[in-house]
Amino acid sequence: MRTVILVTAIAAAALAGNVEVHPGGIERGIEWLTYDNGTPYWFSWDGAYRGVWFNIEDFIPGGGSGGVGLGEFWFYHHSSCPWDTGDVFLELWNGGVEGPQVLQAQDQVTALHYAPVYADFWPAEVEPEFWALVNTEMSAGGWPSTLGDGAQGTVYHSFFSDDFIVWEPWDIGGACNYFISVDWGGSFAETTWAGIKAVF
Repeated sequence: MRTVILVTAIAAAALAGNVEVHPGGIERGIEWLTYDNGTPYWFSWDGAYRGVWFNIEDFIPGGGSGGVGLGEFWFYHHSSCPWDTGDVFLELWNGGVEGPQVLQAQDQVTALHYAPVYADFWPAEVEPEFWALVNTEMSAGGWPSTLGDGAQGTVYHSFFSDDFIVWEPWDIGGACNYFISVDWGGSFAETTWAGIKAVF
């Protein structure tokens, strides 16, 4: 009996900041880099910071630094888990899997329920490993809540942190991913030149 109670308590603790939902699929343009599978399954308010670690090698083998102009973030507002604020900082950082290291861009936005919210990061150059994250420091409890999938893979790319030092993988029976995407402009120099040419 004690074993069942302990296992139930551990499972409840793991899901404390996460709620299962099934609102339908999400479609994006082909230019977005993302790890999620496009099917929402959870929303989460775990951690004051939630982010996705991108490794450009996963998308462009041999790829290097590049330009990121926009980030796409999805949130979910459920009546049983009200937000204390919809205002949030969306950020772009350089850094490896150990955590974000150098802030490249920040945009303050107001989150929307089950709709894309775009962060304007332009012009930002990132290294081959970088982070796009939700900074909820304007909230008292990790709001607004971030939408995620239920892929339950084995490689972690979505993480959360309360102190910006220790980053925990977002694991709900396996590696799940937040709905956080970035547009990739390739070489920053080429992207900048293309933008200059477009002006003329």
